[in-house]
Amino acid sequence: MNGAGNFKEPGKASTRRLYFEDAYRREFESRVMEVRFHEGRPALILEATCFYPEGGGQPGDLGEIEGVKVVGVIEDQGEILHLLEEVVQAEKVKGKIDWARRYDFMQQHSGQHLLSQVFFELLGAETLSFHLGEETASIELDLAQLEEADVEKVERKTAEIIFENRPIKTYFIEEREISQIPFRKRPVKSGLIRVVEIDRFDYSACGGTHVRQTGEIGLIKIIGQEKIRKNVRVYFVCGYRALKDYQHKEKILARLATGLGTSINQLPLTVERLQLDTRDLRKRCLKLREEMNQYEAEKIMAEAREIIIDRLFEDRTAEEARRLGLKIIHSGRFLVIFGIKGESRNHLLLARAAEIPLDLRKWLPWLKENFEARGGGSDSLIEMALPKSQNLEEIISELRKKIVPDIEAIIHNEGKQ
Repeated sequence: MNGAGNFKEPGKASTRRLYFEDAYRREFESRVMEVRFHEGRPALILEATCFYPEGGGQPGDLGEIEGVKVVGVIEDQGEILHLLEEVVQAEKVKGKIDWARRYDFMQQHSGQHLLSQVFFELLGAETLSFHLGEETASIELDLAQLEEADVEKVERKTAEIIFENRPIKTYFIEEREISQIPFRKRPVKSGLIRVVEIDRFDYSACGGTHVRQTGEIGLIKIIGQEKIRKNVRVYFVCGYRALKDYQHKEKILARLATGLGTSINQLPLTVERLQLDTRDLRKRCLKLREEMNQYEAEKIMAEAREIIIDRLFEDRTAEEARRLGLKIIHSGRFLVIFGIKGESRNHLLLARAAEIPLDLRKWLPWLKENFEARGGGSDSLIEMALPKSQNLEEIISELRKKIVPDIEAIIHNEGKQ
């Protein structure tokens, strides 16, 4: 096995990767080997660098070179390109990485290795992919589902390893030595292999930056999961991110508890009681609303002087207007035209009693062509949405004029029978 040394991949560019030698190094000096442009941005290739290039699920470092912002670090055909905000002209430069960001990524990346091994050890779940974002990190596991009890077991086991403060070592081995290392996942890369070892627990081939001790991970907290394909994606936070997440949620709980006049510990019972009360109130409201609908429907029908009843509503939803309209046409021989003004769009309801032999779909093309109406329905019920810019009063008036002749014809034919 080889130490990190001045590692340079065979056949690749000769930039000395200082982050392999010491992931905690923040500043450096280097000779400029080449200045070029990459996708319109100036880029430097240096003799040595502390800047980690994006790869292996870990974002590249940011920082500055000669006071100029480094906006990205990538690896292109073995060459490490430092993408700059503006051109730097110098034979030798000083660089400084954004240490807070780097250390955050180190905590998350080391935490991921630990978490993946715990999932494998406790549940036999292999990690299929890893993503390290600016706010959260995630791994995809070959699990059909993940139960809450399993999450608790995994978190407890990771905490045990963290509190033991085990060393995290990095070193290189030759390809022929792979069989000597109990890798969680066999490396696919050839040549020199970089190993990240959590002492006596996890062995992974990895080119990322890591903390020196498991204690520096601080804490691993699983904050969510989702199904992806036939697997489970787990979202987690480590270190300072876990602290930030805890503080944020603590503030939310404290604010809720204060607003409800209870303590954080009593919050679940208080919320459960409020849910039961709300459910009961919702049932009572529905009953009262139904009674009001019945009363309003009877009032509208009593005042009606003809078959067609039209109304414009500004204080109710389309669903409420629909229930009222249905109650009317199920109670009497009426045809209703209701316009409902909404917050984002307006609605139009056209409905008739079963005794009226009229196909309401007759006016669909006219409504769509002239008023940008969208929707449809059956021969006895039409529901449509219209832009707020359309004048509902005028639409109701014009629609009424078009329907009246058909209603009069029906009444006339009935008079002949």
